[in-house]
Amino acid sequence: MGTRRKFSKELKETAIRQMAAGKSAAEVARSLEIDTSDLYRWRRELEEHGSSAFTGGGRKRAGEDREAELERKVGQQAREIDF
Repeated sequence: MGTRRKFSKELKETAIRQMAAGKSAAEVARSLEIDTSDLYRWRRELEEHGSSAFTGGGRKRAGEDREAELERKVGQQAREIDF
C-alpha cells in the first residue's frame, strides 16, 4: 500500500481557480493527475473556511524527503540486482 500524496495549498487553489474559470473537474483532475473527488472536497473546504482553508503545509519535512530518497535508492538497487 502506498503513502498518501500531499498537495500544497497553492496547487489546491490553482486547481479550484481552473474550475472556476470554466474547466471541467475531469479536465483539471487529468492535468494534475488527481481524483475529481479531491477537487470537489477542496472546493467545498475553500467555500466553508475561506482563507483559513488548507492550513497544512502539504509538503514533507526534510527528514521525510531524505528517507524517501534513500528508499528510492534501495528500490533501484534491488531492481538492478534482480535484473
